[in-house]
Amino acid sequence: MFQLDESWWLDLGSIQLTLLEKIGGSPLYFRASKLLCVGYSGRNREKVLKHIEELKKIGVPPPDKIPMIIPLSPHLLTNENEVEVQSFKTSAEVEYVVLVGKDEIYVTVGSDHTDRELEKHSIEKAKQVCPKVIAKEAWPYEDLKDHWDELNIRCYAWRDKERIVYQTGLLKDLINVEELLGLEDGRYHSEGSVIFSGTVPVAGGQIIYSNQFEIELFDPVLKRSLLHRYKVKVL
Repeated sequence: MFQLDESWWLDLGSIQLTLLEKIGGSPLYFRASKLLCVGYSGRNREKVLKHIEELKKIGVPPPDKIPMIIPLSPHLLTNENEVEVQSFKTSAEVEYVVLVGKDEIYVTVGSDHTDRELEKHSIEKAKQVCPKVIAKEAWPYEDLKDHWDELNIRCYAWRDKERIVYQTGLLKDLINVEELLGLEDGRYHSEGSVIFSGTVPVAGGQIIYSNQFEIELFDPVLKRSLLHRYKVKVL
């Protein structure tokens, strides 16, 4: 009788990264037990409301609560260079991403890729139907703590073969790691949690649909970047 090897379940939400420290790097195999997307998480309420207005223009209803926390399936997590979606009307959202390890916290850059048409009806479903992309490398949070607010996140989109700035902002514009891990009385501050921070406004306030995005987390103090480019394939 055929028996299913249940070991494959253990790999759902597991991802291979390279941990880049100030000197050198090493493999990091991370198993995600929880995946969460936080929305409307800016420190400046005026900018948060601006982002809400951007989304209202394309029919997305305002949230009931700020910040908004959306639990998702860990198997959505990927650092591949291509993702598959059901609709062309999807777009990136650049965010910093926290990975909670057993004894250490790691930070990388991610894209909370979202279906904008479905978002008009359900934000939660719009998040769940798209992969959640992160870079192939991460940094120890301890290396960033003393200059956290100076870090910059950026997203680029391709339009007619031209690479354009889609989003850019400093991490001082978003709630910090301690605040992020403290949401809901710290219930998500546990080993295996992967938390997307929430995003910054788009340049010009115009959502862009593209078949290619690039996300970046730039550290001006240590003069280094985490970069990840991915293509979007419509099924």
